[in-house]
Amino acid sequence: MPVKLSYCRLCPASCGVRVEVDGDRIVSIVGDGLHPLSGGYSCPKGRRGGEFVQGPDRLTTSMRRTADGNYAPIPIDAAIAEIAERLEAITGEHGPDALGLFMGTQQNFAALSTPIVRAWFRTTGSHKLFSTMTIDQSAKWIVQSRMGEYLGGRQRFDTADVWLLAGTNPMVSLNGGDGDGAVTQNPSVTIRKARERGLKLIVVDPRLTETATRADLHLRPKPGTDAALFAGMLRVILTEERHDRQFCDRFADGLRVLTAAVAPATPELTQSITGVPAGDVIRAARMFAGASGATGTATGRFRGMATTGTGVCMGPHSNVAEHLVACLNVVCGRYLREGEVTPDRNVLARTMPLKAEVRPPYRSWESGFRSRIGGIGTMNGELPSGILADEILEPGPDRVRALMVSGGNPARALPDREKAERALRELDLLVCVDTRMSDTARLADYIIAPTMLYERPDHTLLAEFFFEQPFAQYTPRLVAPPEGVIEDWEFFFRLAAASGCSVKFAGRMLDPAAPPTSEELLAMFAERGRIPMDELITAQRGVLVSPGEKVVGPPAEGAADRRLALCPDDVADEIATALGEATSARELPMRLTVRRMRELMNSLGRNISGLPRSGYNPAHVHPQDLQRLGIEHGEIVRIRSAHGRIRAVVHTDHTVSPGTVSMTHCWGASDPEADPRRVGSNVNDLTGYDRLQSINAMPTMTGVPVAIEREVPAGAH
Repeated sequence: MPVKLSYCRLCPASCGVRVEVDGDRIVSIVGDGLHPLSGGYSCPKGRRGGEFVQGPDRLTTSMRRTADGNYAPIPIDAAIAEIAERLEAITGEHGPDALGLFMGTQQNFAALSTPIVRAWFRTTGSHKLFSTMTIDQSAKWIVQSRMGEYLGGRQRFDTADVWLLAGTNPMVSLNGGDGDGAVTQNPSVTIRKARERGLKLIVVDPRLTETATRADLHLRPKPGTDAALFAGMLRVILTEERHDRQFCDRFADGLRVLTAAVAPATPELTQSITGVPAGDVIRAARMFAGASGATGTATGRFRGMATTGTGVCMGPHSNVAEHLVACLNVVCGRYLREGEVTPDRNVLARTMPLKAEVRPPYRSWESGFRSRIGGIGTMNGELPSGILADEILEPGPDRVRALMVSGGNPARALPDREKAERALRELDLLVCVDTRMSDTARLADYIIAPTMLYERPDHTLLAEFFFEQPFAQYTPRLVAPPEGVIEDWEFFFRLAAASGCSVKFAGRMLDPAAPPTSEELLAMFAERGRIPMDELITAQRGVLVSPGEKVVGPPAEGAADRRLALCPDDVADEIATALGEATSARELPMRLTVRRMRELMNSLGRNISGLPRSGYNPAHVHPQDLQRLGIEHGEIVRIRSAHGRIRAVVHTDHTVSPGTVSMTHCWGASDPEADPRRVGSNVNDLTGYDRLQSINAMPTMTGVPVAIEREVPAGAH
């Protein structure tokens, strides 16, 4: 049987694969040992990609809800016409802001989906744009807006002396945080080689993760206390004058205010809040700053950065925790300076010049459109997903009555599962683009069945941000899709046309009467890249481009006086709150933390037989806690929070810190009493909206106070 070369599109790593096919059926998938980027690495979900494509639960035609609440197939032409008509009726009566769009993670792994979906949404005139970014990592956007951005470029993992990974486990997630190319492809080999050349690795995680076992220093803070830990590290660096004075003097304001704000975070106080020994706080700070931190010379500087994942962004005080991580990078000067040279990682995407200047703070939420829910403003043009349920449920002239969901599953991604499902049921129109009858799709009026990876042509333009080396790959369609499916981009393109609108893509208006092909769009998307599309198409394993050099240029005229804001007033207030908050609670003495499964991508892959190891998401607990509670491994327990309770299967796990319950999101059923061994446990029954972050309405999704209780069998007294 023939073997075709391609790359996986289930996560940003884009690993090269060898796909054995029999006609239009995928027989097997293995990592491509000759792939220049991934070198043969593949993960369990990638190797089961054929079952994602042709599993028995895969939708091969679009569906419409019938009058009796069931679903019946509908031709795509009819579905588009009906959806366009219903959208026009809703927005015609209630205005454009009665329409919302929720963009999920899976949308990002098809190069054409995101730009075309966004282009369609712009034609509607609505402001109600939401995505998974604002339910797990919007704190990163808050930092950019409150601090500003240095435009000279960041230091790189492959030349670093030290690297700090917080709340991320790239050995499982294939993402070292911040999408900067750190530890994405073949993470075990990447980390091993980096340490062999001398890199010092610091990992911050309450659990002894697969990545933490490879660290030179593993810090295990109590869940939800990251902000206090980073404040403590900054205090050591600043009081010992290990900061980069030259960089701070040139590019940052507020160093004295920041120093005063973190002054209370002595190693002893930091230990009392976080549980990290005072000596380890000092050691981590010194290891990160390095002996040469104060020199600030253009050559010979100590190099390396701190990057974070969702474990930091989804916890309490996440906005200020992310800000303090950014401060670690700024005060240690971990950026490129004028005249320095760095490889150009862009291949298909347009290369942007680097300049030794600052984009000043811009606080987008303080101007422009504001939601009627709490007066919340936008970040990067999006509203926070934490207010989506209220945007639907709260009466008002512009409440969301129609919602389009592209590549996501908000019924499982949003906190307070019951409220999220109630909101989705209240919609006048819910349309999901999904390959399966997901939890959200089961509530929809229409489910649009899209093509899947290996059924469409694609290239890696949107993934370049995650690559450590300048690399690009094109893949043709490997197998024919079922007759009843449509490419994601084409659905939204045709929906715009049915509404009498044209979408703008790659700087040009697309003619609805002459629809382009996917190949034509991919070529348009990459036309400003460094290599011609024809050359890319002929390179079956992609192209590892010889690194072009980017030189950090001088600041533009008028930009020399712009500064990063290290500690504006609201950040100082948040630091004080994080340092003053008690973490102990007798009623709810444990903390729930998030984790990922190597076999899944959020909720995707949950139903593939034998892929998840347990077939459910266990509650991982340290054996000391189980012994104290008199609970056995494999027992069903009740886990209770201030918001709700769930049933879960408990597993003994020595890697989890005592006092911690570690679980994966995106499992469970709508019935909280359902058998957790069969469907898993819905962690979002434990989360709510009672403790939202300011600015981005971010709920606490990890570090949630909980208690574990033995389940009393029916009839027992």
